[in-house]
Amino acid sequence: MRSFPVHALLIVGGLLAAPAAAAPAQKPAPAADSAGYYFLLARHLESTQKIDEAIEALRKAIALEPASAELRAELAGLYARQDRPREAIDTAEAALQHDPDNIEANGVLGAVYAALSEERQAVRPGDDPSQYRAKAVAALEKSRRDSGVDFSLELMLGRLYLQSGNFDKALVSLRRVVDGQPGYPEAALLLATALEGAEQPDAAIAALEASLEENPEYFRGHVRLAEIYERQHRFQDAADAYAHAQAANARADVGPRQAASLINAGKPAEARELLRAAIARRTAPDAGLLYMLAQSQRLLRDADGASATAQKLKAAFPNDTRAFYLEAQLLEDRGRRPEAIAAFADLITRAPDNGSLVIEYASLLEKAGRAAEAERALRDRLAADPLDANVLNSLGYMLAERGERLDEAVGLVQRALKVEPANPSFLDSLGWAYFRQGRLDLAERPLTDAAASMPANSVILDHLGDLRFKQQRYGDAAAAWERALAGDGDAIDRDAVQKKMRDARARAER
Repeated sequence: MRSFPVHALLIVGGLLAAPAAAAPAQKPAPAADSAGYYFLLARHLESTQKIDEAIEALRKAIALEPASAELRAELAGLYARQDRPREAIDTAEAALQHDPDNIEANGVLGAVYAALSEERQAVRPGDDPSQYRAKAVAALEKSRRDSGVDFSLELMLGRLYLQSGNFDKALVSLRRVVDGQPGYPEAALLLATALEGAEQPDAAIAALEASLEENPEYFRGHVRLAEIYERQHRFQDAADAYAHAQAANARADVGPRQAASLINAGKPAEARELLRAAIARRTAPDAGLLYMLAQSQRLLRDADGASATAQKLKAAFPNDTRAFYLEAQLLEDRGRRPEAIAAFADLITRAPDNGSLVIEYASLLEKAGRAAEAERALRDRLAADPLDANVLNSLGYMLAERGERLDEAVGLVQRALKVEPANPSFLDSLGWAYFRQGRLDLAERPLTDAAASMPANSVILDHLGDLRFKQQRYGDAAAAWERALAGDGDAIDRDAVQKKMRDARARAER
């Protein structure tokens, strides 16, 4: 039997909900044998689960008033409640032939088409299910009333608009629901999705945060908030949101996702403990957990522990490229760069479509003084995939670091930002390329935004310090370099940064 999604039926202002039972019918006098009588009788019969009799009563009512759109809309709703979508559609469409603007008939038609659009199966021969969503929207828009807000209707429309990628209309409908029913978490979740789709991630975060203040046990809301934080590179906030999700639903297991956020937030020790606990709870090896545990061990400079974990991963999953990746990284960690380069070259042959491997391979080549080979590796990858934003950014940053072909460097990073406009690493690369060009005014915004988004990233803060120093804002430069030294410490020369900080402070005090 066809099963309609609950959210699609039994809503829309009660149009599809079973009507309230009519008063028990008395023996009708002959004058009461009218359409109105059969209408009320049908409602009573439905309330007592005498569905066939209710349908027959409405057919009699329609026979007595054949021009009535309202009676057909009532019958269409009854068919819909009985999971008879074809008859519901046929009857609703018949009602609309008599009155195209009939609110009830449009509501029933829209709700049924909305349910069918999710099943993606034709209900009538020759139907195109891909058109059901548009038909649902068109009908539901006509079922809006002139006064008041039907929150169920707006919620359904908001969901359909989202599925169609029409974020502007989705925002209008879903804001009506959230403003009218602020305690309803599902609406806030959909609103956040629409806001993120409309490239308003901060507003999406605010909507979810406000909803979760009223609904702190809403597991899905915490998870969605964590996911948005991750996409905004707010990894510590993401880890905290996953922790709240876990507290809201002890049966769920979001520990691995929390651990991944902690690793990205520079908290490998906390991640390691979560991962060890997650591995202990499982009766069989889990490749993802083993991989993340090895990475947390690497970040904690526990090369032996990471190597042992990598071997467990390789033994349990011999074809998983992550084990080979870990081995290549560990070779570099141990200073065995030529072997690491060879290992990455082999990895790329195993996973030729993985741009991140090419980026690390190119980085190793450059560190080994093989800059031309590094550049060629990145350009070869871009030839295969011109929209690989991370490779575009890496090549642009490489050129900026060298001070070569800076116009091309800017162009490459700008192409990356078209794919991911808010990526703070890309913003840093753009600002750094502008800085290297001497265009300090253009470097200001991207470097400032990048530092605000990743306040613990030492490289970004080092770049911001260089900009502030060039701007003769020596106090701000010293502060940026102080934060760089207190940050993650990755890829900076601490002695050089300390020297620049002392110089800036001396100049600030003059």
